[in-house]
Amino acid sequence: MKKSTRLSPSIAALAVASALGTISMAHAQDATDQAQADEPMEVIAVKGIRSSLSRAQDIKRTSDGVVDAISAEDMGKFPDTNLAESLQRVTGVSIDRKNGEGNQVTVRGFGPSFNLVTLNGRSMPFADSPKQEGAGGTQNRSFNFDQISSESVTGVNIYKTAKADIASGGIGATVDIQTAKPFDYGEFKSAFSVKGNADTSVDKGSSVTPEFSGLVSDVFLDGKLGLLAAYSYSRRDSGQEIIASDGWLRQTAGNCELGFTTSIDNCGGNVIDDSASTNPNGTIWLPQNFNMDFSNHERVRQNAQFVVQFAPNDNIVASLDYFLSDYQNTVERYQTAHWIGNWVQGATDANGTIAKIHNGAGGTDFIGYYDELETLNDSIGFNLDWQLSDNLKANFDYHHSVSHAQPDGNLSEKSILLTNADFFCATSDQCYAGQFTLDYSQGTQLPILNDPAQMAEHGFDGLIHHLYDAHGTPYEGLNPYDPRVVRGNLVIGRGNEVENTIDQYQLDFEWVNDSDDALASIKFGAGYVDFQYDTTWRMNFTGIAGYTPNADDLTLVERGDVGSAFSGHQSLFSHFYQWDVAKMYSELEQAGFSFNPEVYNKVNEATTSAYVQFNFQSDFNGMPLNVVTGVRYEQTDVTGTTNQVTPYALRYVSLTELRSQFDDVPVYGETTIDGDYAYFLPNLDASIEVYDDVIARFSAGRSLTRNDLTALRPAVSLANSRPNGPYLAYQGNANLKPYVSDNLDLSLEWYYAPGSYASIGYFKKWVDNYIANETTSGPLYNADGVAYTDPSQGDLAAAGCNANGEDVPACDGTNVPNSPIIDWQITTPVNRESAEVDGFEIAVQHLFDDTGFGVQANFTYVNGDIEYDIYKTERQTALTGLSDSANLVAFYENYGFQARLAYNWRDKFLSSTDQLRAPDEPIFTEEYGQLDANVSYDINDNFTVFVEGLNLTDESLRMHGRFENQLVSAQSFGPRFSFGVRGSF
Repeated sequence: MKKSTRLSPSIAALAVASALGTISMAHAQDATDQAQADEPMEVIAVKGIRSSLSRAQDIKRTSDGVVDAISAEDMGKFPDTNLAESLQRVTGVSIDRKNGEGNQVTVRGFGPSFNLVTLNGRSMPFADSPKQEGAGGTQNRSFNFDQISSESVTGVNIYKTAKADIASGGIGATVDIQTAKPFDYGEFKSAFSVKGNADTSVDKGSSVTPEFSGLVSDVFLDGKLGLLAAYSYSRRDSGQEIIASDGWLRQTAGNCELGFTTSIDNCGGNVIDDSASTNPNGTIWLPQNFNMDFSNHERVRQNAQFVVQFAPNDNIVASLDYFLSDYQNTVERYQTAHWIGNWVQGATDANGTIAKIHNGAGGTDFIGYYDELETLNDSIGFNLDWQLSDNLKANFDYHHSVSHAQPDGNLSEKSILLTNADFFCATSDQCYAGQFTLDYSQGTQLPILNDPAQMAEHGFDGLIHHLYDAHGTPYEGLNPYDPRVVRGNLVIGRGNEVENTIDQYQLDFEWVNDSDDALASIKFGAGYVDFQYDTTWRMNFTGIAGYTPNADDLTLVERGDVGSAFSGHQSLFSHFYQWDVAKMYSELEQAGFSFNPEVYNKVNEATTSAYVQFNFQSDFNGMPLNVVTGVRYEQTDVTGTTNQVTPYALRYVSLTELRSQFDDVPVYGETTIDGDYAYFLPNLDASIEVYDDVIARFSAGRSLTRNDLTALRPAVSLANSRPNGPYLAYQGNANLKPYVSDNLDLSLEWYYAPGSYASIGYFKKWVDNYIANETTSGPLYNADGVAYTDPSQGDLAAAGCNANGEDVPACDGTNVPNSPIIDWQITTPVNRESAEVDGFEIAVQHLFDDTGFGVQANFTYVNGDIEYDIYKTERQTALTGLSDSANLVAFYENYGFQARLAYNWRDKFLSSTDQLRAPDEPIFTEEYGQLDANVSYDINDNFTVFVEGLNLTDESLRMHGRFENQLVSAQSFGPRFSFGVRGSF
């Protein structure tokens, strides 16, 4: 396995601090001596909020096409410590948050996968190991901004229109992060920051955690050699509350996927009262589970950057740079939950949601998770900039970059499921369970658990009861949280190790015309990108029904105010069970785990490109006119490969699960699919200054975005399979074409005063090759050509298999007589649909003369010609991420005092077409607004103290399925603050 390179915070911090302390004092003394010897000369450094906004405005005004920018306020000081939080202030940019921190961006309604993120113009790799249910879990191309600190970032440019000289990949936008280089400063510069992070959500951990950074840059040999080093360390302890369901399972009319009997279908299972339903298709939905979750997070992020620049003469600059980031997140998570299946009874609401659920024999699960997540990024690059002649300049750039999630091969998630029910009883009179009702129909944000009226209606008291003959049982009538009824169920370890490697070569030329012709310059070049994406799925899944935890190891904890941000929280579970999950997992591991064979997926994309671009500068009726036009050609060859072991059978292990079974000696098979595509991507950008300081723009061009990596995997993978269905499988398609968009932009910009402007823009995109899931049905076969069967529906008694299932060979589909062959629903992505997206962007930035006050305001309206039909269960094209957004920022800067108040709002949007355990079921994220603030004071020219606050009004986030009462997730993060000191020399 490749050896990981990690930073030691203590060593790196000491090195940077020593460099800053020694060099800063030396340079300060030199400056003092020089000042005494020479005539004084005042040097004014332009910094702060106003100067940052002015620089960003200049970039917007002078750029070709539609470009927005963010500029650092000072060396080592970006407007927000999180890059995504800064980006959300830009017109048309929204962000997604993970545990309250911005981590991915949406631009003009196009989600994270539709935006290309580059670092100094280079394509960046991406890897993570998200929570997911199997080797087929989604791996997209979204870049996680929470892995990069902002201290060494000098600016971010957001290119909203396509250009021939910019790499393809972003239909929404190309976001280019610019980092510091020593020749940018041309002299000695250093900066540092030390601060404490205070997170109000902390339950376990430090109430204040450290964050520090340092950057030092200098030039030598009369400016011919430049060196820059930067390091940052950030730790955040936090807590997170989530009330959720992992998915809404559906039963469509005539198909009996869940086995319920309704007024339309007699499926042989429990009766669902659907008399209130007016659903036009007769579909009903059942929540997979209902859970209350609290987690403790310890996030540590380290970044380091080293840059060497050498200019042997005035015509050549060579740069060698190295970037490293190490992101680690350790999560302890505890969950109290009800698992819900087709053994429950209930009634639907008008939409078909089974909104009133009752279960007279239901367990309460107590689940502990221990997640150890790590992503290691490193990149080394070389750049040569050569002025070949007065008119011709060449630039060569190469980088080798790797992003590696779980670099040591560790499982990202370890979990232990305990329960207060026994369905695996050796004899029927030993079975016991609890009772519950769940009501999604009362108009609250959370469903009502154990409503007293409904409990009374069904004769429930909520206590533990024997399921058959209660005579002699010690558990009858016990409280469901009594430790005597808590026993083992499952232990699971799983995770994807992901390694994304990019080797990129780029050669560019620019010829500048020194005559008075309209043709000002020509740019042309060629490039090659080798993109390799490798995943290894590891999983153990072991039943521990015979395990009884030591009561002394379990701590019963009251719920407290978990979920209190949402209506209906009063009825939530009253308690959690907490324990040392890592320790218990290690103890159970000594008895041996049942590991599934590893699954290996590889995707390779080799892209060759070439472009030419012409820049014209002229006048039209006395108005300055700039026109940039060009064309880019890209040829991509794709190879998708899967190596996996085919299960020999499915085993009926419980009322809720059919589990894949593998031979003791695994035999791997390989599946490979190749694909390719080539496109010409033309572009035209024109701008004309129709009046003084009034610029009109027109842009037209073509851009593309490549598909999520999951869609390119060729082999069939089995998703969750439940007794009596649904039976779900997935197969990728390496021959998918990319999304291709023809784009039109019109804008009018008025730069009416220094640092002030107003703009309005219209954009439209015609997008082809949208992905649709094509579902086919039929049997799937093991390596011997035997079709998979459902043993739960066979003659269990003849095989000696428990009626409630059991993890023994007697319950295998190959051993249970009369097990019916499974009719699988096999989902495959295909290029099928087209869509149109358009919208308006309005922005105002105003500086109130010399008062120090200023304001920014922007609004983005986005519309698509395709709306997601919440009643339709057949395949449909969906525009995820499409939403309106707005920002309002007020600031003051004068006399060394800076203050900024920023509000960001995003409307409701479709965030995904898949739920965790329910493919093809949508997730809608409800509207969200957040208020942030920061205040700072310059003690002198070198030192600044500051305080920052995020989510000051303690906003929460809610997501739902097709209908608002289909809760998917309700999350609370709490406000967080930071305070510290920043210095520069």
